[in-house]
Amino acid sequence: MIRLLSVHRLLGVHRGVAALLAALVFGAALVVSALPRMVESSLDAAARSVIGSAPPATASLAVQFTRRFDLTPMRTTAEAARADTAWRALLPPALREVADPAPLIEITAPSMLINERAHRYLTLKWVSGADRRVRYVEGGPPGPGSGTRLEVAVPAVAATEMSIKTGDTLRLGPMNAKVTGLFEPVSPADRFWAVEPELTYVIHQRVPLAVEDDLIVTALTDGDSLAGAELPMVFRWLVTPAPDRITAGNSAAVLAATEEFGRRLGRQDLELTLSTGFDRMLQEYLDRLAVTRSLITVFLSGLAVVCLGTTALAVLLLVRRVHGDLLLMRARGASLAQVVLACGGAVAVAAVPAAAAGQVAAGLVPGAPTAVARLGPAALAAGTVAIACTAVALRQSQRRRSPRRLTQGRLTQGRLTGSAARRIVMEILVLVVAVASLHLLRTRGLGTGDAFLATAPVLLALAAALAVLRAGPAVIHLAFRAAARRTAAVPFLGLAAARAVPGAALPVLTLLPAVALAAYGMVTAGGLEEAQRQAAWERTGAEIRVERAQGIPQETLEQIVHAPGVRAVVPAAVGTTIAEVGFGGRPATVVAVDLGAYRRLVAGSPLHLPPPGTGALVSPDLSAMRSFEIGWPTQMTVTPAGTVDAMPGVRAGDGALIVLPAAPEHVNTLLIAGDAGAVRPLLPSGARMTTVAGALADITGTPLTAALTAALRVAAAALAAYALAAVAIALTGGAARRAEDLGLLRALGLTRRQAGLITVLEAAPLLVLTAVAGLAAGLAMPALLGPGIDLSAYAGGRQGALAAAALLPVLPCVVAGALAAGVAAVALAGAYLGGSRGHAG
Repeated sequence: MIRLLSVHRLLGVHRGVAALLAALVFGAALVVSALPRMVESSLDAAARSVIGSAPPATASLAVQFTRRFDLTPMRTTAEAARADTAWRALLPPALREVADPAPLIEITAPSMLINERAHRYLTLKWVSGADRRVRYVEGGPPGPGSGTRLEVAVPAVAATEMSIKTGDTLRLGPMNAKVTGLFEPVSPADRFWAVEPELTYVIHQRVPLAVEDDLIVTALTDGDSLAGAELPMVFRWLVTPAPDRITAGNSAAVLAATEEFGRRLGRQDLELTLSTGFDRMLQEYLDRLAVTRSLITVFLSGLAVVCLGTTALAVLLLVRRVHGDLLLMRARGASLAQVVLACGGAVAVAAVPAAAAGQVAAGLVPGAPTAVARLGPAALAAGTVAIACTAVALRQSQRRRSPRRLTQGRLTQGRLTGSAARRIVMEILVLVVAVASLHLLRTRGLGTGDAFLATAPVLLALAAALAVLRAGPAVIHLAFRAAARRTAAVPFLGLAAARAVPGAALPVLTLLPAVALAAYGMVTAGGLEEAQRQAAWERTGAEIRVERAQGIPQETLEQIVHAPGVRAVVPAAVGTTIAEVGFGGRPATVVAVDLGAYRRLVAGSPLHLPPPGTGALVSPDLSAMRSFEIGWPTQMTVTPAGTVDAMPGVRAGDGALIVLPAAPEHVNTLLIAGDAGAVRPLLPSGARMTTVAGALADITGTPLTAALTAALRVAAAALAAYALAAVAIALTGGAARRAEDLGLLRALGLTRRQAGLITVLEAAPLLVLTAVAGLAAGLAMPALLGPGIDLSAYAGGRQGALAAAALLPVLPCVVAGALAAGVAAVALAGAYLGGSRGHAG
C-alpha cells in the first residue's frame, strides 16, 4: 500500500514529465509497430502484382511431353486428363495451395504448309475448355475426324487475312483439314486468351536472311482425333498460380516447392520438361523483398536507438525530479529495493499503457503484424522501466560512496583504471564492429537478409557520435581559450559553462544517429526519385514517343508537327535486320534518326545521346568491321564511324545496335516534345504512344517501390521529431543547474539578453558539432555503403546499374542540411528564450 501511495504521489507531483514520457513511448510504439505492418501490407500487394501483371503463359507452370517416334502414349484426351491429375498429385503442399485447380490441357501438332503454298502454315490445336470460350460467327465447331481427315475451326480474323472460307479443305502434308467454322472470343478480356493468344491472330515470323514473313494460323480441332493422329505431338498441362494466394510470407516456400516439383517430374517414366517463368519472377521478387526488408530494418534499428535514447533522457529527467522524494523515502526507512520499485512503478504506470495504446493504434494500419510489430512496444516499455530502475539504483548507491571511491576509475598515478578504461574498450569495440559490418555490407550486400549487416549504418552513426564525444571537449576548450583572451564576459562565461556541462554523452548518442539516419533517408528517397525519372526518360527516349509498325503516314506527321501544344517533332525509324558479318550474320537493331535534332529535342532532360557525326554508330561488337551490309531500312553498306552502347527507348537485347545519323525515308517512330493530349487524337490506328509521365507512373506505382519510399519518409520524419525531443529534454534537464548559476550572475548585474546568450553559448558548441557531424555522416553513408545497397530494381533500371553511392542529388542534400540546421536553430532559440525569460528576476 505504501508503495502504491508512493507511486501515486510521484506521478501527481511530476505529472508533466510523466506525460512527456508517456507521449514519447506512445509515439515510439506506434512507429515501431505500424511501420512494419505498413511495409508488410505493401509487400503482399507487390507479390500479387508480380504474378497478376505477368503474362499468364509466363507465370504458369507448363508440364510438357513431346511425342516423337513412339506414337503410343497419350492417344486420347481422357489419357491427357488422367495425366493432369497425376502431375497435380506431385505438387508439393505449398505450391498446391496457390495453384488454380481448374485444368488447362493443350495438344498441338507441328505447323504444316497449307496447300503446299510457301510461307503459309496451319497449326492444329486442341485446348480444354476452348469450346466454352469461343463464339462461331460462321459455321460450327469441328467434329470427330477419321484417319487422315480432320475438321478444323479457324479464327475469323485469321481467315480474312489468309483467305480461308468455311467449307474449304486444306491439304496439310499427309492430312486433309475441312474448315467447319470461323470463331471469335466470347470475352477477349478472359485470362484464357492471354494464355492462348495465337488463337486470336495470324503469327508473322521471319527467319534469318529471309525476305518474306511466314504466316502461321492456329486452328482448333477435335481433341481425340488430334491425339489419335499419326503425327508427332506436343502435350502441355498448365498449372496456373492464383495471384491472390501469393504473399510475402509464403513466396519463399512456393519457390522451393516449384523447384521440388521440377525434380519430381524428372523422376517420372515419361520424358517430361517443366517450362515456366514463375520461379524467375518469384526469385526476383524475393531478392527485392530481402533488400526492402533489410533497408526497413536499417531504419527501424536506428529508430529503436533514437527512441530508446530519447526515452532514456526523459526517464533520467524524471529520476532527477523525483530524487528529493526518494531521499525522503530513504530517510523515513525505505530500503533501496522499495525506492527502486517506487520509481520503476511510476515509470511503468506512464510507459506500459502508452506502449499498449501505441500498439493498438498501429493495429489500424493494414497489414499482417510481424515479430517486430508484436514485440517492439513491449520491449520498449520494458526497456524504459529497466532504465528507470537502473538509474535510481545507481544514483542512490553513489550517494553513499566516499569521495575517495568517487575518484577511482579516473587517473591513478598515471594509469587508467575503472570506468575510463571500460569506456575506451567499449568505444574501440563499437568502432571495430562498425568497420567490420561496413566491410561485410559492401562485399556481401544487404539482400542476404543478415540482420547484422542491416545495423551497419546505425553502428557508423554511433561511431561518429563517439568521435564527437572525444573531439568535442577539445574543440570547446580551444574556443574557450580564444574567448578567455578577449574582454567580453558573455562568450567566456558561456563557453566555460559548455566545458562543464555534465551528462552530454546520452544526448549526443541520441541526436547524432537521428540526424544522420534522417539525412540518409532523405537523400536515399530523393536519389531514388531522380533515378526513377532517369529510367522513365530512358524507357521512352523523349517526352512523347509514338510507334507504329506499319509506318506513320506523312499527313499524320504534318498534323502532329502543326498541332497546338506540340513544340518539336523528330521523325525516326526503328527496325531489325541481319548484319552480314561472320557466318550466318548477326541480328541487329537499326535506329535511323537525325542525332542533332534529337539532341535539341531532349535538351535539359537527363538523357545522354551520342554526338552527331558523319557516319554510322555501331555497338562495340561490330566496331572492328570496316564495313558490312544490312537489309533494313534499305539494302545498304554500313561503314562504322564510332561506337554506341545504347539508345533511349530502344531495346536491342542480345543483338547488335546500329545508329544511322540521318532522317529516315520511311518513318515508324516519332519523338515529340509537347502535350500528349494534343497528339493522341491525331494518331492512326495501330499506333502506340508512350510518355515519360506514364513510364514514371509505372515505375513508381509498383507496391514495393511505393512501400520503400513511404517507409523512408516516415522514418526520416520520426527521426527528426525525436531529435528535436531529445534536444529539448537535454536542455530542460540542465535547467535547474543553469538557473542557479545564472541567478548568481543576475545578482551581479547580468541582463536578460546576456543570460540568453550565455545559455545559447553553453548549448551551441556540442549541439552544432553533433548536428554537423550527423549531417556529414548521413550524406557520406551512400558513398560508404557503396554497392552494398543497390536500389536499381526500384528505379526501373538494370540490376546493379544504380548503387546507393550514386544517390546524392542536390535537392535532398539541401533538405537534409535544412533539417540539421533546423534542429540546431530550434534548440538554440529555445535555449535563448529559456535563458532570458527564466532569469528575468
